[in-house]
Amino acid sequence: MSIANRLSLFFLTALALVLVGFSLTLYLLASRHLHAQADDRLDAAMHTLVAAIEVHPGDVEWEPLERRVMMGEDPALGQVRWAVHDLQGRLVDCSLNLERPKGHEPPRRGRGWRVRAHRVRAGKFEPEPVEDRQEQIRGELSESFGRSQLPGSVTLPKDRTYHGDGLVLTVAVSEVPMRGTLDQLAWTMAGVSVAIWLSAAFWGQWLCRRALRPILQMAASAREIRQHPDAGAFLPVLPVPPTRDEFEELGRAFNDLLASLRESLERQQRFTGDASHQLRTPLTAMLGKIDVALRQERTPAEYQRTLQALRRRGDELHQIIESLLFLARADTASPLPDTIVFDLGEWCQSWLEHWADHPRAADFGIRVDCGGALVRTQPALLGQVLDNLLDNACKYSEAGAPIILTVKVGPGEAILTVADKGFGLQPDERALVFHPFYRAPHARWLGKPGVGLGLSVAQRLVAMMGGTLAVWSEPGQGSQFSVALPSPGEAEEGRRAPGDAKDALATQHGQVGAARPDISRSARPA
Repeated sequence: MSIANRLSLFFLTALALVLVGFSLTLYLLASRHLHAQADDRLDAAMHTLVAAIEVHPGDVEWEPLERRVMMGEDPALGQVRWAVHDLQGRLVDCSLNLERPKGHEPPRRGRGWRVRAHRVRAGKFEPEPVEDRQEQIRGELSESFGRSQLPGSVTLPKDRTYHGDGLVLTVAVSEVPMRGTLDQLAWTMAGVSVAIWLSAAFWGQWLCRRALRPILQMAASAREIRQHPDAGAFLPVLPVPPTRDEFEELGRAFNDLLASLRESLERQQRFTGDASHQLRTPLTAMLGKIDVALRQERTPAEYQRTLQALRRRGDELHQIIESLLFLARADTASPLPDTIVFDLGEWCQSWLEHWADHPRAADFGIRVDCGGALVRTQPALLGQVLDNLLDNACKYSEAGAPIILTVKVGPGEAILTVADKGFGLQPDERALVFHPFYRAPHARWLGKPGVGLGLSVAQRLVAMMGGTLAVWSEPGQGSQFSVALPSPGEAEEGRRAPGDAKDALATQHGQVGAARPDISRSARPA
């Protein structure tokens, strides 16, 4: 069963219960009101009859000529009927509509009557109810009208005055109009409820299908993606109507996922093409060298030069492969091993000692704005990042130009900055500098060595450490790469061991250097 049908079924069931409950409640309230209204009419009629009687200590007088009762002249079925009997049950007087003149149809036999009967005795000014008389009169009324006879006697006395010990006053009203009204109300409520339910069933189904139409459209688009022969590159944007509800949020989230997948696929295709090109270049050069060497006999010195050239090309190919493998492994999230808390300023000063033999060592400078720039990370991986940034600064700045390391503390983080006075980057190049195999056109024109993997590796390493790597650069003014690493909590700062960080970090650097290839030297960035 579809969602639209399930929602419609639930809604219609709830609506049916509401309509039945409302109709039943309204019927009961109407019935109670009509019965109460009929009882009020009977009470008012009884008061009128009691008021027409004169009660004395010795007798009771009924004189209709002197105190005429106008009530009960209308022969309509819904009007009140009344009758006056003596204590022996003989009819004394009755209403005109009870005499039923010719031309007026009697109420149908078997219909109910609402009756009030009170007894008035001499010397008692308060009438007393007669319950058994009510049931008797109720039956007599139904039976007598069915036989076209008057209740209590066949003929009325000619003299309707009475002087005696007491009277029995009876008032009655037919329940036929009241029950007709209730029957009409019941049928009306049933018809209106059925009409409302059928209308709700139609419009509710239409509304459910219309509300769920975005889901159906997204499902159809998703099927088109899967059935497309080039589904990997197709990835259209799903239609998202501006409904401002959860479906719009779902569509936008799904489109964001598709955009991310499209970007990932494009990046993977571009990376595969660049990688194949970069791997093909040293292989082609190596095969060319070998073919040239095999064409004729060579001297040992020529063979030596050829083997050295092959070795350089092999090292370049090995470095590219190691960088690619690292970038592939860096895509899988895994915790950093052997992380420690240390002062970033002290660590940078000790790490620069590994660059003491570099031709540009005299150009290096370090500035620590404030002490206590603590970080918790893997120092060997941070060393790989710093090596890449320093090598990049040396490659793209002239000898003698300063290369400054700056360490400062930010809100909740420590920031390491490597700034040079090199060629700089164009604004559009800054957005591409971290892409694998990207090299700036100016660097290619200058013939600077490298394959464009160093900054990609550095960015992945910084991301693994929970930080960010940003670049600021202007053409002709140099570049500035900033590594922001989160600072440890106060509890971790208190547990920092105050030993010689220089020896410990140098030991870790040597262990990592022996365990895996030197990515910072192998992958020269653009």
